Amino acid sequence: MRGIAGPVGKLGGAWMFDAVVHARGTELGLDTWAWYHCGRGGVLGEPDPSVVVAAFGFFPPELQTKAWNKGVAVMPAPEIAHEYAKACAAWGASRFGDGADRLADLLTQALDSALVIGLPLFAGWRQKLHEAAGADGPARLALALQAAREHRGGSHLVAVAAAGIAPLQAVMSGRYGATNAGFFGWPQPWPDPEVAREAMKHVEHVTDSMVQPAFLTLTADERAELVTGLRALSAQV
Repeated sequence: MRGIAGPVGKLGGAWMFDAVVHARGTELGLDTWAWYHCGRGGVLGEPDPSVVVAAFGFFPPELQTKAWNKGVAVMPAPEIAHEYAKACAAWGASRFGDGADRLADLLTQALDSALVIGLPLFAGWRQKLHEAAGADGPARLALALQAAREHRGGSHLVAVAAAGIAPLQAVMSGRYGATNAGFFGWPQPWPDPEVAREAMKHVEHVTDSMVQPAFLTLTADERAELVTGLRALSAQV
């Protein structure tokens, strides 16, 4: 749903950059990339790194393989994912207040109706959300936002693959271009962003069409409430 794409992207990823979350990874003996890749990807179990490369999609395979192997040398990937989810929930508990229960309920209702086909990371993170069903609203909202981010991100990856666009080209021709290419660790030279600029606009429309059905299970008033609430939170965080 286009109305919450921005807030979900921002709120669903903000916790990953939090100093307290980062410190927890350090306590566990994990560097930044191992904590991120194993924490996020550990919901897939303990596969070969190539499986995680396939699920993430937009990172250099060499970087991701190295990060994964470094992480699983410290502790099993599912255990890292468990700690990562706990850190996500704790971040939400520290940031969100009144209204979080309602927003968590609405977002969870939508995500529970979503298809998981082709979206393994979303399926894994939705399970983490289910495991936290008894938690307070702020913690559940943080996990719901992370799951929603994987829902849209996985749908976007499927749309990119269907369009036949290579991962680095998709990054360069996307909204943040060279900024993301550098952050993700892609070595230069980078391709011309204009090559797939128009194709990526179509990919965004396809992504929207894939995400939308889950939110149509909410009433129009509930969708408006969710959009208003998440936009307000996004402005605060």
